[in-house]
Amino acid sequence: MSNPYGGNPYGNPGDQNPYGGPPGPPYGGGAPQPAYGAPQPAKTDGVSIAALVSSLVCCAPVAVVLGFMGLSRTKNGQRKGRGLAITGLVLGILGVIVWVLAAIGVAGGLSFLSSIVEPGEAKVGQCVNLDNDNDTNSVLMREADCTSEHDAEIVGVAEVNSDNIDQIKDQMTGFCPQVIDPDDLAKLADFTDDLNAVIEDPNDVNVGDHLVCYIESKRSAPIL
Repeated sequence: MSNPYGGNPYGNPGDQNPYGGPPGPPYGGGAPQPAYGAPQPAKTDGVSIAALVSSLVCCAPVAVVLGFMGLSRTKNGQRKGRGLAITGLVLGILGVIVWVLAAIGVAGGLSFLSSIVEPGEAKVGQCVNLDNDNDTNSVLMREADCTSEHDAEIVGVAEVNSDNIDQIKDQMTGFCPQVIDPDDLAKLADFTDDLNAVIEDPNDVNVGDHLVCYIESKRSAPIL
């Protein structure tokens, strides 16, 4: 006997869902849905990356600051990149040390250069330390404090001219008594054996050069 209502009121398997949905397996079947609230993978910390980059491009102080910040931001595994922060911090510290040593070296070099006393700038009564260059037979004078231990004291200065050039070429130190003030010469009576002289180039004396006479005696007080 046929169904007076024209078919199965409940539909056949695979028929259109009577509630308007697409056909499919009943009772909640189908593709699995993503789980909500699952932990997301930790991201690499941008500050730690910046610390490493800064340490490699000569921004050492910045790298140190960012390195410490990166360590704080990556502790307990809350962000990745702790190794980057440590590397940036270490390289930054090394860079700062290099900068400091370079600055000290430059400052020391400038101080050394500023202490050099050129023969043309020498003055009577000035105390100096001496650096002898045996290869060129020359002497480098460096300004010193007369109240501290020093190598020598300048006692006479003269400019080479056409009248005295031959005498100076023949015997520089022997010409010094003519350069030293007579009153000072009397004070130096006990130091005549320590009298020496220096000029710009003792192997090539020219008019306009400067003869500097000095008493070479280690003292901690001035002679004149």
